[in-house]
Formats: sequence, C-alpha cells, structure tokens
Amino acid sequence: MKDTQREKEYTEGIAIKGGFLGWLDNYWYHYKWVTIGVAFFLVVAIICIAQSCNKEKDDLILLYAGPNQLSIAEADKVSSALEAIMPEDFDGDGRKSVGLSLYNILSAEQLEAIKSETDAEGEHVFVDNTRNSSQYDTYYDYLMTGETSVIMVDPWLYESLLTAGRLANVKETLGYMPESACSEYGVTLGNTEFYKSYGVMQLLPDDTVVCLLKPYVFGKNSDQEHYEHEKEMFKAIVSYGDNGTAQN
Repeated sequence: MKDTQREKEYTEGIAIKGGFLGWLDNYWYHYKWVTIGVAFFLVVAIICIAQSCNKEKDDLILLYAGPNQLSIAEADKVSSALEAIMPEDFDGDGRKSVGLSLYNILSAEQLEAIKSETDAEGEHVFVDNTRNSSQYDTYYDYLMTGETSVIMVDPWLYESLLTAGRLANVKETLGYMPESACSEYGVTLGNTEFYKSYGVMQLLPDDTVVCLLKPYVFGKNSDQEHYEHEKEMFKAIVSYGDNGTAQN
C-alpha cells in the first residue's frame, strides 16, 4: 500500500507526450528563436516581392551623371518636368512616367578643385574618392545593360562616350541639327528651351550634354519599338519650343 502511494506521488502531474505533439514541443523548445527569425525574414521577403510586383512601371528611364547630387524630392521634380513634355503614354497604362537613374560623379579636375577648397575653420574639404569611383563603375555598368538611351551627362563623360563611339548622330535622329547642339552627337541642355522654360531643370548644370546612346544587342533599347520611343523623348527634350529650326 505504501509503495502504491509513493508511486502515485511521483507520477502525479507529469504529462507524458508522444507523437506529433511531443515532437512539436521538443522542436519549439530547441529552435524557437531560429524559427521566429526565419519567419520574420520570410514575411519581409514576401512583402518586398509583393510591392515589387505591384509597383507601376516607368514608360522610360533617363539617366543623369555629373557633379550635382539630387535629393529624392528634386529628382521627382525633374521626372515631373520630363513627363510633362513626353509625347505620349508609351506603354498605354493611362499615365506618363519617367524614371531617373542618378549618378553623382566628378572628374579628376573637379575633385582636385574641391580638395583645394577650405571651410570656415580653414580645413580642406573632405572628398570621398572611393565613393566617386564606385559611382562611376556603377554608372558604366548600367550603361551596358541597355536599359536607357536618353542620357544627360557632364561634358567629360560625354567626351568619353563620344570617343568610344557609343552615341547616335543628332541630325540623323532628328532630321535636322538644332541650334542647341554642341556637336554632331550632343546637345547642351542649358541652351535648350526646355531648360529655360522649366526652372526645375536648372537643378542640373547648364553645360550638361543631352545625348542618345546607340541601341545595344540586348536590353530594352535592343527592342526597335522601345528605341523609337526613346528617340521621341530625346527629340522632345532638345527640340522643345524651337520649331525645328535647323542649324547651318
């Protein structure tokens, strides 16, 4: 009788689990925080994918590369100005949308000029050469994707593209040479009526060169219809308000 009572005292209140519930309890005990962490990142990934799928696509993407660094608000204003002169809704989704790919890049001369400047305490201004190099590499890699054709670049970047034979002839593209052209392959943004009429465009330097890349064998501009849209956008920028005036 005493042994029976003692056995009852030892086993009372002990829950014996087996099967799936037992495995689940053991798993949760050992891997609770790992499971929570994986679940968190899975939810974040699902949200990001959903947002990406629902994001409205741009009709065109234009590129700016040069010394001026635009804020998000400033970039939105420049996009709005470009959308205002876009000839039509190219993808037919009911809205004109221009995306901007921005690269803050300085030439060696521009970097040296900044380094020579001093602040109020007489200290030389810090220049992040590593970031500048990284921006240039990213810019160059992006050009190789064929995602954009209409570009607005600093004169030294324009010269580099011209030397590499990457640019389309302005007269062959438009059918005439606009007065704002700085050469056969580029137009000075500051000399266009678009730049003068839309003050927000003056967030970019007036010596910025607008040009059109030749189509590639891959990427968006390898598609003939899309490239024609890019050409129309280029014409809208450089011919805005000039009535097609030819330059001798």
